[in-house]
Amino acid sequence: MSNRTFTMIKPDAMKNGHAGAILDKIIKGGFRVVALKQTR
Repeated sequence: MSNRTFTMIKPDAMKNGHAGAILDKIIKGGFRVVALKQTR
């Protein structure tokens, strides 16, 4: 069984266009993104 974690990117980071860089750091850190969901 593997461990899982939840990450939420804050609205100001989304508004300022940092979501891609944040996801890139997560992936380069060795994590595997299994789902993405964007809400308003």
